Amino acid sequence: MTGNELFSFPFNRIPVEIWANIFIMCLPPQRYIQPNTSQAPLLLCQVNRAWRSTALSLSDLWSSISVELCERSDVERKLEGIGAWLGRSGVRPLTISLHSGGVDLEDLPDLGWRDWESEVFLDPILDLFISLIGRWEDIQWKLLGPFYGSILSIHLFRAPLLKRFEIDFNLGTSEVTKPLFSMLSTSPLLTDFVWHDNSNEYVCQFHKAEFTLPWSQLTQFHTHHHLDVKTCLQVFGLCPNLIGCTLSFAILGPPWTAIPPGVSVVHKLQALTLWGQRYQTNEFFDHLTLPALSAFALESSVSNHDTGWPQDSFVGFLSRSGCHLKTFKVHTPALSSYELVDLLCLLPTLTELSIEGLGDTLFHSLTYDETTGGSCLCPKLEIFAFGGYFNSSDGTLARMLESRYHSDASQSQNKCLRRVTIMLTDRYGYERLDMYMKELETIRKKGLRVVVEKMDRRRRLI
Repeated sequence: MTGNELFSFPFNRIPVEIWANIFIMCLPPQRYIQPNTSQAPLLLCQVNRAWRSTALSLSDLWSSISVELCERSDVERKLEGIGAWLGRSGVRPLTISLHSGGVDLEDLPDLGWRDWESEVFLDPILDLFISLIGRWEDIQWKLLGPFYGSILSIHLFRAPLLKRFEIDFNLGTSEVTKPLFSMLSTSPLLTDFVWHDNSNEYVCQFHKAEFTLPWSQLTQFHTHHHLDVKTCLQVFGLCPNLIGCTLSFAILGPPWTAIPPGVSVVHKLQALTLWGQRYQTNEFFDHLTLPALSAFALESSVSNHDTGWPQDSFVGFLSRSGCHLKTFKVHTPALSSYELVDLLCLLPTLTELSIEGLGDTLFHSLTYDETTGGSCLCPKLEIFAFGGYFNSSDGTLARMLESRYHSDASQSQNKCLRRVTIMLTDRYGYERLDMYMKELETIRKKGLRVVVEKMDRRRRLI
């Protein structure tokens, strides 16, 4: 072909910069991109030679990768491809997810971790990723198998661009965690730290020597590792710049973990989520003030009848904080309908409410009576989510929702409701789904959005 003929093709008449923007917009929305020939960037390389050449030259297309490995053959088969993928990323900051799924810990011999060092099949992948540590920006590691020798020397490296680090260890000892935390402590841009731990071990005291994070930098700290109340409060004392936080409570420890007097004040914290199978949250709320808090969530599957819901402590916490909550999600059988109604009287700014296991008492309090012009709880409510067992009369839920919904919320005060979510977390919820949908059929036809979400025990979508 002549030069003029080549130029006549549409692809050749469009500047490379425009194609770059188009290709980047073709990337999947996920934070971590899993290599897949049916989606970008690999799909773009299969169209024609020109697209392939352009795609391979754009480092932004290859700076994110998600790798899931289940057995040794996966490592041997994927290692070269992972290296080639990341090799195309040039000098771009890297976003990497590594998940060693499918490892059954019960199949491992009863040996010390050092005996398994030579058998760790993920080390070649970890070695590759650690060799690029200078370009790490967002890292997620879900290491659910044996210990990894590569991590033992990670403290010798620096991650100057690292902003977010998420780690999930199923087997954790200080010999493995210390080098990792040592590396993180020297990361000048680290602001987001997420720590999962499925070992079911309780941490009753806070060992600063092992947890050498750059605490004052953190704006996000999320952990499902069990901590006692004293440790949770210590986290707030170390992180004055926190904006979002998730904590998992264990039962309050022995007498030597007594909480010192005083109140921790975190001025910037906007979102707080608490998890716990067993908890004594009254001590927690008695020693905490969060003036900027706008979203609060509590998840627990245990009623805790011995201590009950810490109503007085939580009310005192709200009063002392003077915060204006917009989101309130409480999923625990310890909270009664009457206690919840009393709390909602203190939360007129709520726009989102998520609860479970309640009934008529709450629904009547949330119902807006337009004929009398009276007020109702949560006048700004836009999103209402519910799940679990509801002891409510026929039609009570539907009447409450219809009283809060108007096709044009701007034209009607107290009628801001926009969405209802039915959370299915157990067999009972699945059995009652048809009943819920039938009861809400009329208001659905009027335009109210009704969403059904299947969730696991941690309220994560499945």
